[in-house]
Amino acid sequence: MRRVAVIGAGVAGLCYAERLLSSGGCSVEVVEREDAPGGLARTFKTEGFLFDVGPHRFHTSDAAVQSYVLDVLGKNVSCIPRASSVYLAGRYMTWPLSLEGVLRLPPHILLPSAFELLARRRTSSSSFADDVISKYGRNLYRHFFRDYTAKFTGLPPESLHVDWASAGIDRAVIDKRVKADNLMALLRGLLLPRPVSTSFIYPSEGGIASFASCLARRIESMGGRILLGRSATGAIVEDGRCRGASLDDGSAIESDEVAWSAPVSILDPAAGLEYMSTVLYLVGLRNRLHNNYQWCYFGSRAICFSRLTVPRHFSESMVPPGADSLIVEVSCREGDDLWNDPASLVPRVIEDLERVSAASPGDVLFVRPVRIRNTYPIYSLDYRERLAGIVPPAGLRLLGRCGTFWYNNMDHSIAQALAQAGGGDVPRDFWTDGRA
Repeated sequence: MRRVAVIGAGVAGLCYAERLLSSGGCSVEVVEREDAPGGLARTFKTEGFLFDVGPHRFHTSDAAVQSYVLDVLGKNVSCIPRASSVYLAGRYMTWPLSLEGVLRLPPHILLPSAFELLARRRTSSSSFADDVISKYGRNLYRHFFRDYTAKFTGLPPESLHVDWASAGIDRAVIDKRVKADNLMALLRGLLLPRPVSTSFIYPSEGGIASFASCLARRIESMGGRILLGRSATGAIVEDGRCRGASLDDGSAIESDEVAWSAPVSILDPAAGLEYMSTVLYLVGLRNRLHNNYQWCYFGSRAICFSRLTVPRHFSESMVPPGADSLIVEVSCREGDDLWNDPASLVPRVIEDLERVSAASPGDVLFVRPVRIRNTYPIYSLDYRERLAGIVPPAGLRLLGRCGTFWYNNMDHSIAQALAQAGGGDVPRDFWTDGRA
């Protein structure tokens, strides 16, 4: 029996472990630092409310991924239409932008942006700032992209690699039939719209963690082990080959192969790769909201959060009857002031929710801060060179968002896990090649 250790019980690690066991000939142990499987696809339950880690959902053009997701979820599945928004110039607008939304923009944003569309010249870009200005013009960059990105990442946009634009903006549209990767594409979509109805797969009950729970049960039913509350501290390498992983309690897992979906920075701290972390504020509300979006982006630095999610618009099972809730996302770094004392921001969160008409303070039942580590890789200008310097030894496979330092979606992690379990792989830039 080939012994395989999977580090990290996120979506990528669980899918990889499940596929190996279903193929036979392997014994598999999965190590997870949290007290539940799922990684970034976890669901928290408090006072009868369910909260995911942000707006998780399954949407893919990859038939194999879609088939796998439906097989895992079984009857616990629903299909919901997408409804995302952006808060710009004090107004809520659907995203991708509609003609009605654009015409509602204040003149100081609309008119200069229209002029830049006609006068702009595309240039090669090395930074996020250069790329966005080249595609959308300085006016939209200044009024939304600059402040949103600085607030979200904690870094000036000039210090981020151009890949951050490809990963963060181009794919935010979700549906490949809708183009919004530059101002001209947005204009074409406004003036010559094509009927597009994007739908997601989402569990009927239990939140997004239902997917991870189903996978965990499958793994254990086939003889695999999942060790919770245990962290891997590094790989054990002998004679140029990975022979297992060391754990934080001083023990070790011996194996013939290690699939590493934990942060790759643990393997090679000297590479200097960094991750953002997030504090979620789980807000329970006694009355129903009057918004119509599933999630919304907030660019203004005057607002402390960068994104809101409404769990009820994914499934009614996420809230008690007649109640509602919000997931508030605030970016940070592990170990900074907010991370160490997230409760200190609760009054500001409530104040800003009222400021954007998202919730009334009198409706708030509770606000529960939850720390989420390593939510996004940080694409510094030299991140490609730093990443290229990490060369895994034989027997060590990198996997998932944290393991491959890849700003991908949950569906992409599944595609990668399925491919690698079958002996292949997917190209690193597969958000542009039509796979998922």
